[in-house]
Amino acid sequence: MSDIFQEVEEDVRREQYEKLWKQYGNYVIAAATVLILGVAAYQAWRNYELGQRQKISDQYEAAMQSVNAGDMAKAETAFSALQNSNGGYATLAKLQLATAQLAQGKREPAVALLKELTGNSDPVVSSAARLKLAWAQADALGKPEIDEILKPLSAADSPWRFSAAEILAYVDFRTGAVAAAHQQYAKLF
Repeated sequence: MSDIFQEVEEDVRREQYEKLWKQYGNYVIAAATVLILGVAAYQAWRNYELGQRQKISDQYEAAMQSVNAGDMAKAETAFSALQNSNGGYATLAKLQLATAQLAQGKREPAVALLKELTGNSDPVVSSAARLKLAWAQADALGKPEIDEILKPLSAADSPWRFSAAEILAYVDFRTGAVAAAHQQYAKLF
C-alpha cells in the first residue's frame, strides 16, 4: 500500500517539475546561455588586452635595442610611437624619448617633455624626470633655477637628495664656485 502512495507522490512531484520546467525552462536556458556567452566574451577581451600589452612590450623592447645599438634616431621614432600607448609603457617611452632627443642634441623638445613628466602623479616618475631635467639644463641655467627644479628632491628625507646635491655641486663647479662645489661633493662621500 505504501508503494502506491509513494508512486502517486512521485507522479505528483514529477508533474510539478514538468509544470515548472514548462513555465520557467526557457528562462533557465536563456540565463545559462547568457552566462556562457558572458564568460566567453570576458575571456576573449582578456586575451585581446594581453595581446595588445604584449605588442607594446615588444615595441618597447625593440626601441631599447635601438638605444643599446646607439641608433638614437631610430629609438626616437620608436619611442615617439609608444608615448601615446596605454599604461606604464607610455610613461617609460616618454622618459626614453627625452633621453634619445638629448643624445641627438634636440634639447628643446626633450626639456618640454621632461617638464611635462615632472607633473606626473607617480612620485618616482616625476622625481626621475626632475633629475633628468636638471641635468639637461645644468649647463644652461643658473643655480637658482636648477635649485627650484630640484627643490622637491632636496628634502632631508628624500631618497633623491644625494642625486640632487650632486647636480647642485656640478652647477656650483660650472659657475666658478669651486669651494662650494668641493664642500657639496665632500658631503656626498
